[in-house]
Amino acid sequence: MGVASGEAAKGDWSELFRDGRGLYSALIIGGIAMHATQMLVIAIIMPTVVSDIGGAAYYTWAAMLYTMGSIVGSSSTGVIWSRFGARKGYTLGASILALGTIGCALAPDMLSLIAARGIQGWAGGLVSGGGTALIASLYDARLRTRILAISQGTFTCCHLGGPVVGGIFAAMHWWRGSFWLMAPFMIAFAIIAMIKIPARLDTEAERGAIPPFPFFRLTMLASGVCAVAAIGTINNGLWESFCLILAVALVAATFRLDREAGNRLFPSHALSFRVPIGLCLWTLTLHAMAQTSLTLFLPLLLQVVHGVSPVFVNFVTIVISFSWTVGTVAVSGWSGARERLALAFGPLLAFTAFVGITLVATQPQLALLTVAAAALGLGIGMYNVHLVARTLDRAPAGEQRTTAAALNSVRSLGTAFGAAIAGVIANAAGLGDATDPVAVGHAVSIVYASCCIPFGVAAICVLRFIRIAVPRERSVEAVAGE
Repeated sequence: MGVASGEAAKGDWSELFRDGRGLYSALIIGGIAMHATQMLVIAIIMPTVVSDIGGAAYYTWAAMLYTMGSIVGSSSTGVIWSRFGARKGYTLGASILALGTIGCALAPDMLSLIAARGIQGWAGGLVSGGGTALIASLYDARLRTRILAISQGTFTCCHLGGPVVGGIFAAMHWWRGSFWLMAPFMIAFAIIAMIKIPARLDTEAERGAIPPFPFFRLTMLASGVCAVAAIGTINNGLWESFCLILAVALVAATFRLDREAGNRLFPSHALSFRVPIGLCLWTLTLHAMAQTSLTLFLPLLLQVVHGVSPVFVNFVTIVISFSWTVGTVAVSGWSGARERLALAFGPLLAFTAFVGITLVATQPQLALLTVAAAALGLGIGMYNVHLVARTLDRAPAGEQRTTAAALNSVRSLGTAFGAAIAGVIANAAGLGDATDPVAVGHAVSIVYASCCIPFGVAAICVLRFIRIAVPRERSVEAVAGE
């Protein structure tokens, strides 16, 4: 008996594009690019949108509705694929994403744009969750870290390119062009998906009988996300706390009901700290909460406290994203003892870096802040790729697609809750109108100090994950004696 398959040497990069996998890799990369670009471009074009069609009172809703839709879309990937199959399910997401994008381009007023963005977000989440499900279905353990590394690199490129695309069209005073540009690619993407995704994925045992659609649980989940989003529109501590408690209760109830359902949105034991899937989902959620709080207030901190030009306020965030990609790519070929090292050292490095950022946040040490940010991204990249790949490998039979989709939806949930909680903490810490450097520095420091807790818990979860899910390599003599 040999060692576990997860201990085998990782495949080469070139294998992602050989033996018929090239087109599948392109579909996965393209899906991530479409979803990420539409998620990121809106922040740049919104001033132009408002000047053209009005609706300044709903300025943040276009981004918020996309995020909300994305959470519900990712969560519904498993049931959509169970009902329609992988090919039609992935094509459905891409087709509706194209229609939603065209709807955004044609929107005559802000409310129409917001509605189209909600549709876009749902379809984008379905495409994003479907891409991870394709990784679980079409790539074995040897290649998953490689395709996940490319996926992260794609998101980083979109992180840089999305605002550039939006900026070009905003400068042209033709914000609709940022949507028209993507629509033909999305239509072509949907056609290729329908033709090329293998039919065998539709007949896997995982599909089984067609279950009823979980409208009630998806509605409850959406309501919870709406409660989180509402926090950003309220300037009352009591009501903010009420909305946060309501959001937690609704999302927790969704998970509880889902656990007993036959057509689950999430994998079994999704909230357990005793199984690899639960530990992974908690890690991704906690990490997303902390990182969102960090990046949400970084531009404000740099501009108000450190006097950095608005042109460069996103520089540190870009450093985090870039170093995350570097860490992911660097360790994606590691296996055995080196994989354990990446999983163990990565979260410790990230946690230490986060503490460092907290300590120097208000100090005139921009160089140290940038170095700490780079170390944070590097540490996350080192452990995240192996954490996700191992979790997909350990998913129970019949739950691979649900597990894959959940990886995306819990990240988005963590992002939503992280932004809401950070806002509540900042307001309670005296952020005020966010113009006084002393008040901003104090509030941001409190937010960052609070975020050390979820980041620390996430590191503990990863260390426990290693003990449960990543067996130590056995000696040659032990293997030979079996």
